Amino acid sequence: MRREAIATVSIAVAVALAAIGSYRGDDEHATRQFLIVCVIILVAAGIVFWIVVPRINRLGRGALILAIIGAASIVLFWTGVPPVLAGGATVLALGARELGTDRGMATAALALAALTVVAAVVIAFVG
Repeated sequence: MRREAIATVSIAVAVALAAIGSYRGDDEHATRQFLIVCVIILVAAGIVFWIVVPRINRLGRGALILAIIGAASIVLFWTGVPPVLAGGATVLALGARELGTDRGMATAALALAALTVVAAVVIAFVG
């Protein structure tokens, strides 16, 4: 249940940021760009939330790795992938904290995921 809710929010945030980034300027191909990014977001979300996340056994370590990849993906912010990866890291980190395992890694992953989303928001508005 939590995975689906976080996936939905991650997709919504990514799509909203894609819309802001696509329509911020006066590009005549903004709608095409927006639709392409939306497809990338949906494919990435499917892979992250329904293929990668369910297969990870060490939740804290997996959360931290996914959060690091998400933070590194900020250089490709225009793909919409950073919020999706941050959401996947959040699912794993919350699961680890719930089980009481790898609490330090889970907390670091949550912090890094939050910073990734903040950076994506700033970049969407500033460019």
